[in-house]
Amino acid sequence: MSEYMAASDCIVTKAGPGTITEANIRGLPIMLSSYLPGQERGNVDFVLKGGFGSFSKKPEVIAQTVSEWLQDEESLEKMSGLSSKQGNPNATFQIAQEILDMMPSSPSSPPAPAAAALPPSSTKVPQSQPR
Repeated sequence: MSEYMAASDCIVTKAGPGTITEANIRGLPIMLSSYLPGQERGNVDFVLKGGFGSFSKKPEVIAQTVSEWLQDEESLEKMSGLSSKQGNPNATFQIAQEILDMMPSSPSSPPAPAAAALPPSSTKVPQSQPR
């Protein structure tokens, strides 16, 4: 999906959290077309309040909105910047690191490495030694 997003100026999708997060990391404006009631409704508000997207279930409105975005480079760049501000490409690593930091150390296992010691672009979380 990342490769497709890299080649895109915006994205049309349902309000799934994974896709929204990937779009934010790529700095893409987001046109939402649907959401799962309950669990994804808040994601629509997140995109709308963040100023980096719109929502409609109507195909003609979706097409018109995206067409307008693509014809207005200044607006597209502004939404792209707002989307990027919400992206955190290292979030998964940071969560894993927080969990490791909470784990008690014992003499038979090495202490969790400090977050500062790990490169920010790292995609691998250090593995604990087998017990």
